[in-house]
Amino acid sequence: MRQLGTEYMLQEWGVWLRVQSGLPRYVSPSYALMRDNDQVARTADPCITDEMALLIDGKVCRLFARYHDAGVALWNYHRHQAMSYRRLGALMSKALGKTITHVRAQELVMVGTAWVDAAVCHYEEAA
Repeated sequence: MRQLGTEYMLQEWGVWLRVQSGLPRYVSPSYALMRDNDQVARTADPCITDEMALLIDGKVCRLFARYHDAGVALWNYHRHQAMSYRRLGALMSKALGKTITHVRAQELVMVGTAWVDAAVCHYEEAA
């Protein structure tokens, strides 16, 4: 993980979230045919394994439980394909019922990224 960088892995985790890779679910046969048709426009495939994505997902969930605002900021920032901090602040203000400026939104994303980086470092040392 450290070789590729936490920010890169979080970006790929965001792609993994958007395309819902690796999640057990029912897929209709007609949807599978349309999805696998190369002529249909598709979203990018995540460059992350399901195991690593689930690890990142677990760390973000733990962040959400411990530092709610940073968890919300990090999830929304990467889930919505690196939205602007101004838009993220407005979205969080509406969802949380308190004023979040774009500067505060940026700080929360940075704090969340650093927290996930530290959590993954502990995971790597244990492995």
